[in-house]
Amino acid sequence: MSAPLAIEVDAGPDGVAEVIAVMHAAFAEYAATGLASGAMTETRATLLEEIAGGTSVAIVRVEGHAVASAKHHPAADGSLYFGRLGVVPGARGRGIAGALVRALRAHAHAQGRTGLSCLVRASESANIALYQAWGMRITGRSERVSRTGAVISVVEMADTAPLQG
Repeated sequence: MSAPLAIEVDAGPDGVAEVIAVMHAAFAEYAATGLASGAMTETRATLLEEIAGGTSVAIVRVEGHAVASAKHHPAADGSLYFGRLGVVPGARGRGIAGALVRALRAHAHAQGRTGLSCLVRASESANIALYQAWGMRITGRSERVSRTGAVISVVEMADTAPLQG
């Protein structure tokens, strides 16, 4: 990657408009699968409500433009749960998602958390493989009801060697 990344792990309410724009661009492709992503139902108001409830938003910028984002919050198991990690289509394949995962992991460890956890659509084998390459393992399988009402099969993932507390 030629341009340096600027990663803001907690962009706060000021980052909401950028996060929504990235989410909608990154997750639009799921509509073609017949299982549209719940990310498409997210709005400024819903994201601000989540932030008020303890969720944080991370943004990655390249040359000042938001190209990736994720939501994250402390999980009951001691990990930092992240979701809605997305990279806009034109910025994919440059290591941006991996850099964001590494930044979130460093943030989790700085907070004394055991590592990262997330859910991934079971049908997204390439994404699962990426997370595994970045040090995560499948810890379970389940079904979740999306914000769209669709039932989606997911894999639960967590860091392979979590920080011991």
